[in-house]
Amino acid sequence: TMTFDKLQTLFVDPPRAGLDETCRRLASQFDRIVYVSCNPETLVRDLAELLQTHELERVAAFDQFPYTPHLEAGVVLVKR
Repeated sequence: TMTFDKLQTLFVDPPRAGLDETCRRLASQFDRIVYVSCNPETLVRDLAELLQTHELERVAAFDQFPYTPHLEAGVVLVKR
């Protein structure tokens, strides 16, 4: 098992497939997670697991691709 006693914040910007199970487990060890997502479906799936150990502090939407249906979402999670 890896330990991250000196690291407190994890920034993730996964591909459309979202975080895999190993990455979600690893992320749950951090005090703060900044998660940027281009796929709301996988963001919801990943949040379902991460919200067991963290609470949602902030949510933001970013329209980086005007005139397209794509929207980026950002969330900040803090450990319970």
